Amino acid sequence: MLTDEQRQALRRWYSEAEVVDEARRLLTKKEYLQLEDYLHKTCLMPLSRHDQLPDYMRDDSGATLFPTNVDPRVDEELWQDAIEVGWEVMGETIGATHDDVHQAIADDQERDWQAFLESVEQRKRERGLS
Repeated sequence: MLTDEQRQALRRWYSEAEVVDEARRLLTKKEYLQLEDYLHKTCLMPLSRHDQLPDYMRDDSGATLFPTNVDPRVDEELWQDAIEVGWEVMGETIGATHDDVHQAIADDQERDWQAFLESVEQRKRERGLS
């Protein structure tokens, strides 16, 4: 579970212009899987570089607010909480929620599956098998 200080730091992290701009670009291009990967992994990897973190990612004594990596292999609950904060920020800044993106991914997969089935039927027709 995130502390209030960690949550606020993550909100600020995900609100950085470069993060929001990249998320908006991916959303505009309808690259939903890449957007999810970006918010779930790419944005969180720099938090492991403790010596490079901005001041708002540190407590009053200068220690990092995230002493362990925000990585599901290290602490799954911390990682899930962090990506939840990321999606909250994305909902507020670019209007995309995690549910929206999951639905778009599912819709894409359904279209891909239907296109595959149609191509199989087309090949059968071309070979005179149906």
